[in-house]
Amino acid sequence: MGSKDRALPLKAGGSGRTTGVRRAELPDGPAERRRETEEYARQAMVSSARAHDRAAILLEQMAAADPVESEVHLQSAARHRRWAENDRKLAEQYTTRGAEPDGL
Repeated sequence: MGSKDRALPLKAGGSGRTTGVRRAELPDGPAERRRETEEYARQAMVSSARAHDRAAILLEQMAAADPVESEVHLQSAARHRRWAENDRKLAEQYTTRGAEPDGL
């Protein structure tokens, strides 16, 4: 039995990466994929900045409620504020071609 007889018959119709995806849904090439990747990174950084802001607010509330631990909570809140600012800067870096950042 030769190798042709042992091979599984395959149908032409696309790679495993695109199986089940309509042609119109595929990116238009490297530039489009890069734009989508940059947009995803920007959205992730915006989301992270918002989460750090929420954490800082919670820590500040905890500091007000517990005078014994307030200094530690305020230090943590300040770190979260710095991290949020850093995430906003990264989001601006990934803003694509004149698009306005969401709620920065």
